[in-house]
Amino acid sequence: MSTIDPLSNFRDDDVYTMLYLYYSKGTSLEALAHRFSVGKDVLLGFVEGRYRKECYENYKAVEKLFKD
Repeated sequence: MSTIDPLSNFRDDDVYTMLYLYYSKGTSLEALAHRFSVGKDVLLGFVEGRYRKECYENYKAVEKLFKD
């Protein structure tokens, strides 16, 4: 039994890439799940800001700057 959290396998760069592809490029959760080899429930945690909240908030702040 492994005690390593599977979410720790993702670097901040990976999380920012997920957020960019999902929000800016409209990539589906299915495509992201395939690309990052993770389930859709985990991806939802990232793109909804439940996991790596700091990355999510930073991404949304930058996204807002570009839209304004």
